[in-house]
Amino acid sequence: MDLFAVSKTLFIPLSARIFASKNFPDYFYDEKALLLENIVQTNCESVREKSSEYALMASAARYYNMDEIVRKFCAKYPKSNVAYLGAGLETACFRLKTVNATFYEIDLPEVIELRLLLLGGCANDTLVGCDMFDLAWVRRIDESLPTLFVACGVFQYFTRGQILNLIRELKSTFKNAELAFDATNEAGLKYANKYVKSIGNNEAIMRFCVEDGYKFALEADVNLVEERVFFTDARKILAKRLKFTTRLIMKFVDFTKRAKILHFDLKS
Repeated sequence: MDLFAVSKTLFIPLSARIFASKNFPDYFYDEKALLLENIVQTNCESVREKSSEYALMASAARYYNMDEIVRKFCAKYPKSNVAYLGAGLETACFRLKTVNATFYEIDLPEVIELRLLLLGGCANDTLVGCDMFDLAWVRRIDESLPTLFVACGVFQYFTRGQILNLIRELKSTFKNAELAFDATNEAGLKYANKYVKSIGNNEAIMRFCVEDGYKFALEADVNLVEERVFFTDARKILAKRLKFTTRLIMKFVDFTKRAKILHFDLKS
């Protein structure tokens, strides 16, 4: 199997998690990702070579913040579901060992096949090979339990209409559910597309962005729980261990809310 041919974008966030785990383990540590370092180097050498420290840390910060949201949700609801939409090679079920929840990984069948090959199984994790927009996969989830849906670096590749329709479908199906996903504003979207093209992927065009989390929540008819910027903790914990240009960009991105995580309550 040509791993890189399945989807170039699968290895970008994995490479970033490895970078952060090796260089800043006090901020973010992903033991499972580190075990895949040789595979990533073989199949995605250009990602590390062409990625700046900022680009790698931006991806790691996305997972740092998502992990925080998952932990808080599971502390509030000890018996719950955490479902990753467009899961790719997400390793949260391995990272968050102390979380007492049932994890679900939803992605296309060929991605789930690759995931199983590289990561193996996890005791509290269910793999679902399905298009996330085909809501047939919801039958695999216990809808009576509180459910947190997580999308990391996924929604950007689809249209606004597709994302709005998915949110509305989830809201109508699950009576006690929340959704967390990352988004950029229009300027951030342009930067992200430029970065992806710079590492040799001209096919994965990003389309979806959010300028204002509150306004988008109104449009989707959901409640905004939180709109958090990426680097609040990274800038405190890592401080001058990061390059000056990295720290400068992080400060600018947070100030302008160019990159953020939106957390919605889907209950009516």
